[in-house]
Amino acid sequence: MWFFMITCYVMSLVTFIALLVAFAQSFTNFPIFHAGHVTFMIFTCVLYFFTETLVMFFFVGTGVSVKEYTQTHKLGPEFHKRSIDLKRKIYPPQLLNILFMIILFILVGAVDTYRVPRWIYQFIFIGCVVHYIRIKVIEHVCFKQNTELILEMSGVTRGTK
Repeated sequence: MWFFMITCYVMSLVTFIALLVAFAQSFTNFPIFHAGHVTFMIFTCVLYFFTETLVMFFFVGTGVSVKEYTQTHKLGPEFHKRSIDLKRKIYPPQLLNILFMIILFILVGAVDTYRVPRWIYQFIFIGCVVHYIRIKVIEHVCFKQNTELILEMSGVTRGTK
């Protein structure tokens, strides 16, 4: 669990940096590893979707583990219900952000072929990055609550070794 959670944080940071670099690239089109803006956005797109899939997989996996643990140890359904509530809190805004990013990644091609003005793309890019930051705050809160849920469920209290 800890490995996946730390990996989610690291990948989120790397994705955020890639988004910032891609945004800067949209103004001057400077190359990064010989990649122009469109090519770097494809890389950023793959990185972004991998990261968000990993986060979703983390919550699905821990939810299944919570359900199995509660069934095995004959605990009440409240732990599993809380796990589902966490997913209800994180998935809708996360999926909305994925939709926003899909639109952004498609607009790269439209800007590259001069079908959409660059300033519209950059304005949408800012909105997507701001929403991405909002999602990361929600994810952080859900990671904390998920960890507290698992510690509480397993009988480990905070502050004990």
